[in-house]
Amino acid sequence: MRLRRGPSDFGYDPKGYEDIFKTLTTANERMTSIFIETATKSTDIASDTAKEAFSNLCEVTAVRDEQADYGKAYSDFVQKQADLFVRATRSLGGVTQEFSTETTEFASKAGEELSGKVTAKANEATDTVKDAAKKAA
Repeated sequence: MRLRRGPSDFGYDPKGYEDIFKTLTTANERMTSIFIETATKSTDIASDTAKEAFSNLCEVTAVRDEQADYGKAYSDFVQKQADLFVRATRSLGGVTQEFSTETTEFASKAGEELSGKVTAKANEATDTVKDAAKKAA
């Protein structure tokens, strides 16, 4: 008669694997949160920039009383648009840098945590197999 072995005979611990799965899903949740926060900030910057650019466009296209006022209006428009571009670029750069820093720190911590858990499970499984082999011998 042949004995049938189950997963528990070889050190299979569902709780340990559930813990690893939970770590992965928690990491996924956090990364999604970082992505959404960054996308929201970027969208807000783009929206505010567009609104200001449209406002500047309305100003430059307004009717002027004197011909000379059109040149000044155009010059002011170009300066405002250049300033707007610089501010928007800096803001988006700040968001990108914040995202990069936060993602790098998170990935490092998550990698260390997951690596430790997987290594512990692998060591447990190795020990269980060794014990089973000794018992079988």
